[in-house]
Amino acid sequence: MSEINTILDNFIEKEGLSEAYRSRALRYFVPLGERMVSWKGEGLLCVGLNGAQGSGKSTLAGFLKAYLEGLHGWSVAVGSLDDLYMTRDERVDLAGRVHPLLANRGVPGTHDVGLGMAFVEGCERGDWAEAVCPRFDKARDDRAEEWLRLERAPDLILFEGWCMGAVAEPVEALVEPVNALERRDDAEGVWRSFVNERLGGAYQGFFGLFSHWIFMRPSSFEAVVENRLKQERRLRERGGGGRIMGDEEVRSFVALFERLTRWMWREFPERADVVVELGQGHEIERMVMR
Repeated sequence: MSEINTILDNFIEKEGLSEAYRSRALRYFVPLGERMVSWKGEGLLCVGLNGAQGSGKSTLAGFLKAYLEGLHGWSVAVGSLDDLYMTRDERVDLAGRVHPLLANRGVPGTHDVGLGMAFVEGCERGDWAEAVCPRFDKARDDRAEEWLRLERAPDLILFEGWCMGAVAEPVEALVEPVNALERRDDAEGVWRSFVNERLGGAYQGFFGLFSHWIFMRPSSFEAVVENRLKQERRLRERGGGGRIMGDEEVRSFVALFERLTRWMWREFPERADVVVELGQGHEIERMVMR
């Protein structure tokens, strides 16, 4: 227990978290780490982590890395679907050829999942020293120059992302717009059909490399919106630099993800190995491990 507390002390200090995180980690995340140990066979373990915006998936991935490396001596590589975004020029070109909404990064069709597949497959072959995973610089809205390179063979690749592991919707579900953005900017359904087609194609090849899934399920889409509004308001109050969105900008931006978020909310829990149920404030209400 002292080792776990030391890991938590260091992680809380490093991430600037409150002491409330300790009890949450001990109740939910330490058992989750031990469940992941039970999944490990002889080869590389690949786990996908799905969570809505602001759900805490990046922090959870960081803790699991610290825990598994610190307590079990694993080598853990953490990747993010956000790091697989296409370059800005590629997205501008896509927006011109297919639909203007594709200039916005985020939805399926705006990533180069082939780069993620090459990284995971390289590690699976044992070519981990040559395997590289891109990094994305959101401040520049473009791919970073420095990519992830591993210093030792990984025991676990943990990849997180808001739509990691999602499957395509039935085509008939695309007919009716889900919100004002789709009614106004995608009246013919070109954008949502393209997103769904890409999700059902190359993305499934990438997701198929992962043997286990953790799904952080929001209580509602409205809770996702409210949480993102709170994040941006806190940034405005702090007067931090960089691009900070107003409330209406936040609502317009999050609307891009509404369709798939609602679909995953209904469909993903039956497939996930672990479901983390979140409350209205994205606090954890319960965790179900199968």
